[in-house]
Formats: sequence, structure tokens, C-alpha cells
Amino acid sequence: MQSLSDNTNTNENLWNEQEIKELILYAKQLEADNEDLRAKMVMMNTALNREEKKVTRLNNIINLITNVKGTNT
Repeated sequence: MQSLSDNTNTNENLWNEQEIKELILYAKQLEADNEDLRAKMVMMNTALNREEKKVTRLNNIINLITNVKGTNT
């Protein structure tokens, strides 16, 4: 039966220094990509809010026009 320390030593040897560096670089790239996507989502949300306000304004104008025409007939 293997002792805990033997098992730990085996696990430590699974990754070499280059592989660990590559994993760190990959993780950093993923973080950067994630930040870019978050920024795009904020921009898209802002644009969506702007468009929703335009729709609300246009609906109000349509309602005003409809109500004015309805009272004139």
C-alpha cells in the first residue's frame, strides 16, 4: 500500500515546468477573453437599452396620434 507522501510525490511529477507555464498562459488568455466578452456584453446591453427607449418613445407617439385621430372623428 502506498503512503500519502509517496502518492503526493507521484502527483507532483505529473506536470513539468513548461506545461505549468503553458497552463498559466492559457488561463491568463482565458481571463483576457472573458474580460473582452464582458465589455462587449456591457456595450450590447447599453445599445439594447437605448433601442428599448426609442421603441417606448415611438409607441407613445403612436398612442398620441391614435388618440388625437380618435377624438377628431
